[in-house]
Amino acid sequence: MPDVASVFGYLGIEKKSDETYVGGIIISDSYGIPVEFKYTEPIKPTNLQKILYGKSIEKYLTVDVLSKKLIISIQEKPRFILVRDLTLLQTQSKYPIIFLDSIKKETTDADTSDERYRTDMIGKEYKIVYVNNLTSDEYQWLTSISKEIDILEPFSRLKEALDYVCSIK
Repeated sequence: MPDVASVFGYLGIEKKSDETYVGGIIISDSYGIPVEFKYTEPIKPTNLQKILYGKSIEKYLTVDVLSKKLIISIQEKPRFILVRDLTLLQTQSKYPIIFLDSIKKETTDADTSDERYRTDMIGKEYKIVYVNNLTSDEYQWLTSISKEIDILEPFSRLKEALDYVCSIK
C-alpha cells in the first residue's frame, strides 16, 4: 500500500449522449501510475426525477450521488483529488478537491469568480481552484508533480476507461 503522502486522485464524471452518467476515480502515485481505480455503474435519471429535480438534476447526480460514492469507495488515502469540472468542488470530501486547468487554453470553461473559491498558479502552466486552503506542503507537492509528469494526461485515461466501461455494459 503506497504512503498517503505519495498518492493523489483524478475524479471525473461523464454525461453520455443517451443522458446516462458514469463516474470514475483513479488514485495515482507521483509518477502517474494507477494504484486504484473505481467506477460507478451508468445511471440514467427517470423522467419523473428530471421533473422533480429540474435544472439541479445534473449537480445532484454528479456531486451528491456519483462523486460522493466514488470518494467513499476508495481504499487508498489520497493527498488530494484533482477534477476538471468546477461543480465537483462542491463534493463533500475528507480530501482536498482541486480543480486543475491548463493556462495554455485560449479560454477556460471555468467561472472562478465565486467567492468560495481560491485561485492559484502552479508554475506557469496550470491554474488551480480550490475551496479550502492548501497547506504549503500540499502546494509544493503538487508543483513538484507537475514538473515530473503531464499532470493533466491521466484525465484522458480516466475518460477512456469510462468510455470502455460503458461500451461493455
